[in-house]
Amino acid sequence: MLIASLADGQTMMDALTFSQTNYYGTARTMGMGNAVTAIGGDLGTVNVNPAGGAVSAYSQFTVSSGWTTSSSTSAYAASFDSYDAVQSFTGAFDNRKTRMTIPNIGFNMYFETGNRYGVLGWNFGFIVNRSQTYTNIFSASGLEGHTSMTGALATFANGMPGDIIGDSNNMFDSDYAWNSICAYNGGLINYKSDVQSYFGSAETVTPAGTGYNYEMLGWLRQNIGTTTIGSRNDMVLNYGANIDNRLFLGFSLGIPMINYNYSEYYNEVAQDPADFPVVPEYYSSNSKSYVQGKPTNYLGSTYKYNYYSEISGINAKLGVIWLPTDGLRLGAAFQTPTALTINERWYIDVSSEFQDASQNADASSPDATAEYNFRAPYSANFGLAYTLGRSGLISFDYELTDFSVMKFSEPYVDASYTYTDPFYRVNRLNKLFCGVQHSIRVGAEFRVLPSFSLRAGFNMSTNPQRHYTDNTGVMVDAAEYDSWFEDFESGKYTLVDGSAEYLKDNVTSVSFGAGYSSPGAFFADIAFRRTSLPDTRYSPYSTYLNHTVGGKVYDIVSPQVKTSNSLFDAVITIGWRF
Repeated sequence: MLIASLADGQTMMDALTFSQTNYYGTARTMGMGNAVTAIGGDLGTVNVNPAGGAVSAYSQFTVSSGWTTSSSTSAYAASFDSYDAVQSFTGAFDNRKTRMTIPNIGFNMYFETGNRYGVLGWNFGFIVNRSQTYTNIFSASGLEGHTSMTGALATFANGMPGDIIGDSNNMFDSDYAWNSICAYNGGLINYKSDVQSYFGSAETVTPAGTGYNYEMLGWLRQNIGTTTIGSRNDMVLNYGANIDNRLFLGFSLGIPMINYNYSEYYNEVAQDPADFPVVPEYYSSNSKSYVQGKPTNYLGSTYKYNYYSEISGINAKLGVIWLPTDGLRLGAAFQTPTALTINERWYIDVSSEFQDASQNADASSPDATAEYNFRAPYSANFGLAYTLGRSGLISFDYELTDFSVMKFSEPYVDASYTYTDPFYRVNRLNKLFCGVQHSIRVGAEFRVLPSFSLRAGFNMSTNPQRHYTDNTGVMVDAAEYDSWFEDFESGKYTLVDGSAEYLKDNVTSVSFGAGYSSPGAFFADIAFRRTSLPDTRYSPYSTYLNHTVGGKVYDIVSPQVKTSNSLFDAVITIGWRF
């Protein structure tokens, strides 16, 4: 995964996060796996196919509530010699987070025209349906003896002038990375005058030929964790028409509203502080030089990154449901790309501790804010359903989403100045390493009693991320291309045509539910869903060291955390027809 804490801006993973959907809707639609493109009649179907609002010849109001539980199991692997090495993951850290949800609320008004044929009725609806929940938490811990986040931060800081990095007020007045300035003022990194290089408080640096040799002299306990909360809710204005009870047409204007909050922490603790002697040097603005501080031993440090975003946008969707014969239903819908405006805020907190408590330090960045635009992908849905008289129905859906069209852009561009696209790099990664996602949904509903039904559903979505083979025979993913971006863009390395392969990780979910429909106006439904997510690998900091064996350079790959994730959703819907 790309690393949020060391990123300078938007990433391909941000684009995927803000674009992917996981339909909720009402308990009825969720219980059927949201395989509802050809069904309609329920307010939860409108997000999938706007023609669904015109199917039922009555008005209705529904409200849904429930909860989402995220479960994760994480294991830690210390640094290893190369990307091809087999990692040894140890430990099992279980985490769980539960949040209450309101996945659906809305109404639909149906108006009869009085015609005997042609347009028999039309509808207007206002519905808010949830289409994604961001709920995740994980933590892991392990021993590390080769690399440290302090070393990664020092690597990023090399080349920064002392008068810039030594004054935290320069964060707004320079183009240098805030995390490096915070790390220096928070005691995570130091400067060594005799080698003219920054180094981490958990490592030493010595001259080595024409360069430097960085190494740690002891063991660290590394503690890592992230928390994600948020949701995407789509506010939909829906219009539809019923033509001869055979053809249903629909149009909806969608206003997605997203809130997304992400935080991560990284903490490391020296197992034996005597192994980590530090002689800090401080930049003096008076003498314009570095001044040596008192020798001490490194105890540990903490790095925290917090990110908040509020996102809104607009899209449009057209849909149709056709009943060519009794029992058979066909449906299709197309959604335009979504235009989003993203307002984000983030900040960094760091602190360090030493045996000489007078050397302890902490630093924080100001709140960084940004506003930019983002184009999320278009999608197309196709559905087939067959009703078994009054006994029930079976439904199949296919959805295609093209993530390669995702694009970041600035909200305002002054054409009177020479313009350099700040999003060129990430948009290039979006186009190359994101492709088409295929989703299959299957659902069934059976009426076991006149007023009681049982439901079940299954979903599977492929991973839209892909990788290539380059002209040297090496597999290249988005992170590798980004690391060697200039070399690939200049043609030194090239991606082999036709070598693109999609990642094999799929998202799958199973659901089941039940529903009660009274002879009068009231109805109620309940549904449960379990979603299995692909395993993820996360590094708290970038790989920054290498060593040479037999004339070949190997990366010392930073530690990683492997996490298995799953979601459990429960939804209850109550409604009234009128």
